[in-house]
Amino acid sequence: MINKNTLKGIYPICPDYIHSDIAYLEKIEEVIISGIKIIQFRSKNLSNRKKRYLLGSIHRLCIDNNVHLIINDDYHIMKYMDGCGLHLGENDTNLIEARRNLGKSIMIGKSCYGSIETAKIAEKNGADYVSFGAMYKSSTKNNAIVFDHKIILEAKKLISIPICVIGGIDKFNLMNVKEYKPDMISMASGIFKYDSPGREIKKMMGLIKE
Repeated sequence: MINKNTLKGIYPICPDYIHSDIAYLEKIEEVIISGIKIIQFRSKNLSNRKKRYLLGSIHRLCIDNNVHLIINDDYHIMKYMDGCGLHLGENDTNLIEARRNLGKSIMIGKSCYGSIETAKIAEKNGADYVSFGAMYKSSTKNNAIVFDHKIILEAKKLISIPICVIGGIDKFNLMNVKEYKPDMISMASGIFKYDSPGREIKKMMGLIKE
């Protein structure tokens, strides 16, 4: 059974750039042991061999620290990673198909961009959480469209599964994001651009709890 308490707080997304496997994994380990409950592995440009290598290490770290690992898009690589969840974007595997094949025990998230209707359909089709974005212009996704933030407040009235927000979020706009009371706040470069991302996460977790 999926623990809904996992779907709260800071939701880091692993960076999509790798200069060194060692440095990459060191930063991710620092984030995993910082006190987070969930982390997403997203990398569109790596070979399957490289993904399996990195995910093997990340998966072990998550298990050891009771952190839920979500894999972005790559439905097929999940068979190598017991207990991991899946996040689906607009052009990824069909949610209904994924739920049918993975069963009820696997956590599945769905990107809804700025669409409440997409979020409602995702909930109906078995998503465990939905993600709205982009909150702000993002260096990770240059073509992401910034949506009206009031949609979050409306979505909270219409859907019952947890809501995540993403896109251009960092420590400088975090308190503005907090005002909308999302269940999760997702960041990639807003965390991993720092030399000590774990320390930055601890600071931000303190801010959102105030």
